[in-house]
Formats: sequence, C-alpha cells, structure tokens
Amino acid sequence: MKLSGKLQNLLYLILLFNFLLINACKQSSKPQKNIQTSSIFKYAQHIQIKNYGKYKILKITGAYPGAPDYSYVLKNSETSLPDSLKSYQVINIPLKNIVVTSTTHLTPLKILGLKNKLIGFPNTSYISDPEFRKLIKSGKIEELGSGRQINTEKLLMLHPDLLMQFSSGPGQHKDGTFIKNGISVLYNADWMEQSPLGRAEWLKVFGLLFGKENQADSIFSEIETRYLKIKKQIDTIRQKPLVFQGGSFGDKWFVPGGHSYAAQLIKDAGGEYLWKDDTHNGSITLNFENVLLQLPKADVWLNPGMLVSKTAILKEIPAAKDFTSFKNDRIYTYNLTRGPGGGVLYFEESNAYPDRVLSDLFQIFHPSKAQRHLYYYRKISQ
Repeated sequence: MKLSGKLQNLLYLILLFNFLLINACKQSSKPQKNIQTSSIFKYAQHIQIKNYGKYKILKITGAYPGAPDYSYVLKNSETSLPDSLKSYQVINIPLKNIVVTSTTHLTPLKILGLKNKLIGFPNTSYISDPEFRKLIKSGKIEELGSGRQINTEKLLMLHPDLLMQFSSGPGQHKDGTFIKNGISVLYNADWMEQSPLGRAEWLKVFGLLFGKENQADSIFSEIETRYLKIKKQIDTIRQKPLVFQGGSFGDKWFVPGGHSYAAQLIKDAGGEYLWKDDTHNGSITLNFENVLLQLPKADVWLNPGMLVSKTAILKEIPAAKDFTSFKNDRIYTYNLTRGPGGGVLYFEESNAYPDRVLSDLFQIFHPSKAQRHLYYYRKISQ
C-alpha cells in the first residue's frame, strides 16, 4: 500500500519521536554530561569534586592509611538521580544539622557561623572552644559516648543529616548501621594532607555541605593570602635556625618526618629542620641515642612532649643544660595554650588557621624581623 506524502511525513515524525524517547531513557541511566570539573581545591590532595549541574560528586581519597576511595552525591532533596548513581551515598544539601567526631572539625563550623548546626559529638570534654562549651552546657550538643566508639543507640535516636567521621584505620566504626538507617556518613581526610593550606582548604567542604561555598572560598582566600605573605618574607633571609621538634614518650622519641605537615611549616617559616632529608610524611620513632646526635645543636626546640618547664626537662634529660636551645632560652610548646576544658587549642584550631601557626613559627625563628604576638606557642620558662 502506497502512503501519501503527508502520511509518510507523519509516520517519519512518530518514528523519530520514539527513537529520541528511547535514547533519552537510555541516557537517564548514566550521569549527566560533566559540566565542570571543579578546581576549587588548589592545595588539598585528598578531595575532588565534579559538578554535573543539578548534583555534584564528591570523591575523598586516602581518608586513612589503606582506605578505599569514598564517593558521595551532593544534591538537593528534589533532584532525582540516574540509575548509575544509586549505589553512591547521597547527601541532601544544604544540611540542617551535623555530628562531627574530631575537634579539628569544629573550627570550620565556627568560621562559617554554623556552630548551632552541631547537634552531637563524642567525648565533649575534649572540646575547648568557649562558644561550643556553652552549647554543650545548654544541652544543644549531645554527648555521644566516650572512647573511640560512638554510642550507636544515641546517634540513631539523634538521627543527624550527616555524620562526619574521622578514622586512623579501617574497621573502627559502625558506618553500615548508620547508613542503613538513613544517616549519611562522610569521611574527613584533612589530617592526611601534608600541605598546611591543604588542611585549611577543607573549610570549602563545609561550605559545600551547608550551601556556603562563596563564604568558604572568600575566607580561605584570606587565610591563603596571609600565609603566603608571611612565607614570602623568608625569601630574603639567609640565616636560618636549626630546628628540632618532638619529645619522648617512655623510652621512644617521636619527631615529624621530613615530608610531613610539620616539616613543611618549619620550612615555610624560615627554619632548617634537622630531619629535612627524611622521606617520611608522618612521624618517625627514634631512640635517645639518635636524638642526641641532633638535639644538642638545635637553635630552637619545639614541642618537647609533656615537658613544659626547664626544670622538668633537666629532671628528664640532665644533659639538656648544655643544649644550645636550652642555654639560649629558645624552647617553645603549644601545650601551654589551653581552653576552659583543659584541651590544647592548637589541636582544635591549627588546621583551620595555618597562617597563625606560621606567624608563630616565624616570630620564634626570626624575632628581630617579626614583631607579632604568639597565638598558640609559648616559651618554656623555668
């Protein structure tokens, strides 16, 4: 049967429509075309983000030694996802509330004006910041247990939008239970970053989660500018003090590796770290014989463990009276700067404020060139 021209055109349009419809359905099972691979992270090495328009995919690598990659879909509650992403953890943003598990996660919340979004924390006695302590006292931040394990029942009852986990190794947490019960679990890998600015850049993750990207970017830019301004001053400095950092615990000494976060800070502040040629990016363990080859000649000694007075140092190490740093009164520690709960403020704030740490070290290493007050470090007295 011969079809008229109009009927042929109509049939053609129907076939074309069906073809496009079928292909559209096939395409819906795949992620949308990548609109933008974000470059908002300039220094952080353990996080990537891809923007697909209506949703973003956040990938966290190396959250702890031997960790798998973790991928999360960030979207608003109205957005539907392609079938290929059904296996990903989904985090509906902006978050209404959060539970975090490390004191290093607190300062980014405070910086972005989000402290009231924190509804739970394990080991609240470790929190030093006065503003968070008021919230704890008023019952707005729930105590979620002591030790390394979160109280599962309490967390399930609290049911936060997100649990931000910290872990130093696999198998420490009951993430499967939380996820099964509708609580998203995100691993924070800020502590694995070896760049001081890389650690601070995790502020942007909090910005993404709470819809405050622009504010987080702006604040980080200010931190970066201050850090680089201090770092630039060492370019003209030829004389750099020899620096030893670390203390003893029992019969072992722990010092930062030559490729570590702490070693980078010493270098950026114009110090000559005595283990700069070491290749470890974590801490290294030494015996006292190894230490005695280096420590006596150090111009500056940082963070001598729990020894917070010269008397205590001499009691533990009688030979210290002949150390250059001891004789010249150049031993400093951050263990003396504590919050109302007794916690060390350095541990709570320094990741977010590397510019302050760098300012301290620059002042300690080059006091004649830097007339600044010290934020965290204090000179060890008699």
